[in-house]
Amino acid sequence: MPTGAPRTRTNARRLRRMPMAKKAKAAPARKRNVRPDRIDFRDLPFRPNVAVAPKPRWFPEFALPVKDQEDTSACTGFSLSLVVEHLLRKAQRERMPAISPYMLYSMARRYDEFPGSKDQGSSLRGALKGWHKHGACAEALWKTGVEMPPAPKKAADDWWLDAVKRPLGAYYRIDRKQIADIHAALNEVGIVYASADTHSGWDEGAGGGAGVGKAGALKKRPASFDGIFVIPPNKGGDGGHAFAIVGYDERGFLLQNSWGMDWGSYGYAILTYDDWLDNAMDCWVAQLGVVTQEHQAISRSTTLRTDPNGRVALASNTVLRDREISPFVLNMGNNGRLSSSGLFRTTGDDVRAIVDIHLAEARRRWKLEDRPIDVCVYAHGGLVGEKDAAANAAEWIPMLYERQIFPIYLMWETDFLSTVVNRISDAVRDVPRPAGAGEGFWSRAERWWNERVERVLAEPGTAIWGEMKQNAEAISRDAKSGAVLLWSHFARSGLKRRDVRFHLVGHSAGSIVHSHIVDALAAKTKFETVSFLAPAVRLDTFDKLVRPRIADGTVRRYQQFHLTDKAEQDDPTCGPYRRSLLYLVSQSFEGGRPTPILGMQKYFDPYAPKLANTTVHASPGATSTSTTHGGFDNDPATKARVVEFIKGAA
Repeated sequence: MPTGAPRTRTNARRLRRMPMAKKAKAAPARKRNVRPDRIDFRDLPFRPNVAVAPKPRWFPEFALPVKDQEDTSACTGFSLSLVVEHLLRKAQRERMPAISPYMLYSMARRYDEFPGSKDQGSSLRGALKGWHKHGACAEALWKTGVEMPPAPKKAADDWWLDAVKRPLGAYYRIDRKQIADIHAALNEVGIVYASADTHSGWDEGAGGGAGVGKAGALKKRPASFDGIFVIPPNKGGDGGHAFAIVGYDERGFLLQNSWGMDWGSYGYAILTYDDWLDNAMDCWVAQLGVVTQEHQAISRSTTLRTDPNGRVALASNTVLRDREISPFVLNMGNNGRLSSSGLFRTTGDDVRAIVDIHLAEARRRWKLEDRPIDVCVYAHGGLVGEKDAAANAAEWIPMLYERQIFPIYLMWETDFLSTVVNRISDAVRDVPRPAGAGEGFWSRAERWWNERVERVLAEPGTAIWGEMKQNAEAISRDAKSGAVLLWSHFARSGLKRRDVRFHLVGHSAGSIVHSHIVDALAAKTKFETVSFLAPAVRLDTFDKLVRPRIADGTVRRYQQFHLTDKAEQDDPTCGPYRRSLLYLVSQSFEGGRPTPILGMQKYFDPYAPKLANTTVHASPGATSTSTTHGGFDNDPATKARVVEFIKGAA
């Protein structure tokens, strides 16, 4: 009898066969927590090519590495890495590719719709989305672990850039009940990405299937279907698992697993058709994307690409565009902590790279080694989700960079507007509409309606707005927040105060972020300019945190953009509510009591004489043409004035 640990439902892998004189080590417990894909009608269905006649049998054309995920939950990444390697070899793009399964699994966790920690499994769709968004990097650049490797100094060593060279072209869902479609996909592509609910039959593969009368683990890859371990069929219930389907015969599908060479027949097994039909979860087929000149250029670039005239060359493809601007985005989650979820990544090493790599390269390009460089930190408002923030960053980052202003974009994942509009819609659904006629009726009716909405939303709105304000404050107060880490690295970098001129730009709730940053850093840092666009900060908060810093010169010059009161009254941003977001905040979200907000003209104009060194723009007008609260950040006139204000500080 071969040596090994007793087979249990949670210990699926048998020990490698060892001489009896040696003491056996415990085998890793096999985690099986792949989740089924949720229904998504946007999935593209696979349609077989009727010109391709499936062969009676399909055995793999070439061998792929047999992998071992050990005790991790990363089977989605391991099996997808086999798919990528197969496609690269089949297309003759790489002779012996070795793709990082951990990179693919980590990216899968970003795009899964399931809550939980980073190592609690994923779905096939999540892994495919990760490949689509980020590519697939070489195993040598991300060898192990869910957490991203440190940011390197050389582009050739950066997994983030290397992954660009292996894009996903398209992926198609195969109906798991259509055996013939899976056969067709294998004849067309040669490999299928699959998942199924496992059972005790999978455990029988430990030690090469010794528990079902096999001779033990094979010492080399099987050359045919003869003698390959067949998983004894059973009812699923032991947890989902991902694998690659690489062939078929009359009995079932040939799968390649990621439980090491000692499982099944050198990592391979037959999953019978009946077993598949009883327990299958999901099934996909994929194709490589074309590596364009743009892909190649991005993979070689450590920072933004520019033409001879200094114009930034951003990719038109949003996936590649987001990759290019990513080094200038400080992505933060709750309480300002660094976040790697979603479209952008930021780790502590990425914060270091902003200063040590990208800022240093900008100084070299702009020939500013012996002169001060302008650094602008932009904080977006609370009206944007991640996609809108990415589009906004793709406007501001190149615009500032082209004017030799180094951009840092604070992405703090608020998306307050969608929450507000949904709350308003829910709250007013059953509110009776006023009826009547007569002189001034509609004006009175609209005022009544707005006041009604403000009262209804006061309690939930105050809670939501209060949480966002706490997050905004934590960005400058929490010792582990991205902004605090950024300023700490500036302080440690050896750059002297005279080497850098700092500028802050904040839109809407971004003004709350920057008001606290000014106060927190007043003793250490001077700010050449501060520009607030439709600031949503309370006037008393600004008066306490920022006005004294303008007075004592910590903030050298201040600039503000806001709507005229008429435009504020006509702003349709908040849907069923008939006035601007700032009116809603002022009248409802500050505890239901009318509260002066800095960005409202009716409160700012009486306050303005208290401010020194201040420039004010009421919009719409000659210097700013925005007609809505959310329009300032992409208004060309406003952006031009911000740049002029910054360059005027030189």
